[in-house]
Amino acid sequence: MNPKTLAEEIGRYIKPQTFPLGFKMVKSEDEIGKARRFEGLTICQIYNMARRYRWIVYFDLNTTCPVGIVAYGFAEPDELYKSGQLAYEAGYVDSPETGVKYEDALPKLAEKYIGCKVSPLEIAEEEPDFVVVYGMPAQILRFVHAYLFRRGGGFETVIRGRGACAEFLDAFISKEPRLVIPCYGDRLFGQTQDFEIAFSFPFEMAEELVEGLRETHRRGIRYPIPSTGLRLPLPVPKAYEESVKKMRGTG
Repeated sequence: MNPKTLAEEIGRYIKPQTFPLGFKMVKSEDEIGKARRFEGLTICQIYNMARRYRWIVYFDLNTTCPVGIVAYGFAEPDELYKSGQLAYEAGYVDSPETGVKYEDALPKLAEKYIGCKVSPLEIAEEEPDFVVVYGMPAQILRFVHAYLFRRGGGFETVIRGRGACAEFLDAFISKEPRLVIPCYGDRLFGQTQDFEIAFSFPFEMAEELVEGLRETHRRGIRYPIPSTGLRLPLPVPKAYEESVKKMRGTG
């Protein structure tokens, strides 16, 4: 399955309000192509441009987010990062010592890269490493249905409340999908809305997830959810009832 077809299938069954994204890790300048480059912005600002504006974008060391820089393998953590001071000064933990545990819990790529290219799937120039789709809870729930269709059991994920850009990576690292609650920074800087959550999965799972979406849809599990309330007779004013009876010739 190519990225454009995957975008079409996601649109058919999920109907997200913004463009599904493909993330491609970059090791050389030759791989960047015509992606738009930015400096002085956070990582979440940059990839949110891609999902809202339909731009192909690129981010690397020249961003303002040390958490993302370390997670994506652009640089080694400095002393401030390793001391837990970042999480502490940002207000997430009660002490730098606790902050160390917080930083240690965030996913990080072991391999080193110079940057990451993010493309709306429908215009991606190559197969991405992993896919990120933003949506409302009822939309993202459909991905959970799709994943469990042939597996059964339960869907597990880890939510840290910080570093959503790093949590997306977990799907690439573990080769398993992840449900992500976009972090405070994603909402503060990236303008992600209160009602939005996200789903991340390795691109090699595209066929399986699309099959799960298709089959569960065929069996009646769909988005928009078909409310039973629309199929039930509901009370109307007495005058309405009488008027309808007269029009039918029964009143």
